[in-house]
Amino acid sequence: MEGVVMYKTTLTSQPPPLSLSLSIHSLFPLRSHSPQFFLHLVTMSGIQQAMSLLIASFHKYSGKEGDKLTLSKAELKELLQAELGEMLGKASDKSAVDRIFNDLDSNKDNTVDFKEYVTLVSCLTVMCNEFFIKK
Repeated sequence: MEGVVMYKTTLTSQPPPLSLSLSIHSLFPLRSHSPQFFLHLVTMSGIQQAMSLLIASFHKYSGKEGDKLTLSKAELKELLQAELGEMLGKASDKSAVDRIFNDLDSNKDNTVDFKEYVTLVSCLTVMCNEFFIKK
């Protein structure tokens, strides 16, 4: 079962976040399992849900212009505008997008891979945390 970690089933008063569980499994399809198999998956923790969402968001935009494992500059711009909108403010400014892209593209291959994307999200998360701590 590549790409999937199984956990013990627990009883909770809330249903599992199936949409997030299914989004992870759509990225790592397991042809040998029936749809009923996925209904028995355990509710993911908050951090697991966040990780699933980061992965799904990246792959929602990657590969539209070529490599499915990287973001082109146009794909990154679309992701920034749609997913981070007002937080970045100037995501529609071409020079701002160019600076963000060049800063993220640490290996200078003119694409942003998943590690480079997660670096952006991590930095923004640290900045948000610092902002809220100061308030």
